[in-house]
Amino acid sequence: MKNIVTNIQRFCLQDGPGIRTTVFFKGCNLNCPWCSNPENISFDIEKSIDGKIVYGKELNCDELYEEIIRDKIYYDNVGGVTFSGGEPLWHMFDVEPLLKRLKEKKVSIAIETSLSTPLKYLERSLLYADYYLVDIKILSAKAAKKINIDVDLFTSNIDFLLRNNTNIKFRIPLVKEYTYEDENIQLIYDLLVKNNVKEIDVFNVHELGKSKYTSLGKTINHFDVLSDNEINILKKKFAGIRVNVLKI
Repeated sequence: MKNIVTNIQRFCLQDGPGIRTTVFFKGCNLNCPWCSNPENISFDIEKSIDGKIVYGKELNCDELYEEIIRDKIYYDNVGGVTFSGGEPLWHMFDVEPLLKRLKEKKVSIAIETSLSTPLKYLERSLLYADYYLVDIKILSAKAAKKINIDVDLFTSNIDFLLRNNTNIKFRIPLVKEYTYEDENIQLIYDLLVKNNVKEIDVFNVHELGKSKYTSLGKTINHFDVLSDNEINILKKKFAGIRVNVLKI
């Protein structure tokens, strides 16, 4: 698989601990209607419908290393690099030389993932990752089909990850008619309680990716932002679990 990157975002504060450099890879097997990065769904380089914008650039491991290591001075002992997407786990075997070099330089590595890839990709990431940001989206098997999530695969990957790594931050994108449904919220709560998770981040979906949808000739879906009252209801349902509301 080619390492096609759409963006390298610097000085990020919500993509893991400390100041981080976030690398966005192209390619995702899910079909989330609320996705804010539609340019990262396809695994291939794309052009806008008017041909003026190119989404994606192929970078080898040496080129990616040079882009990341230039920010090392800002990481201190907490920050580092976060691989996002798309789904970065698909790229773990291809970027292994990069991951090895970063570990040699003691750069913290975080992975933002939906855990919707075969286990072998997650297993390989464990050799290098220090921290995981895991999105819990839909756990209802029937509803999950809407966005191509294999719930059994997700839950088995969760179990594997929790057995092997404790530096995990779980997050829920709040989307009416999808993730913010009573059955789904209850299933997520049960999963968190079962695994003794004491804290979770939640965030409202937004339309900041609207211009990218337009340039790609895609239709953006509108979702109402949850009110403070609706979020407070969620907090009450998640009794015993601290709920942090992110401003994304």
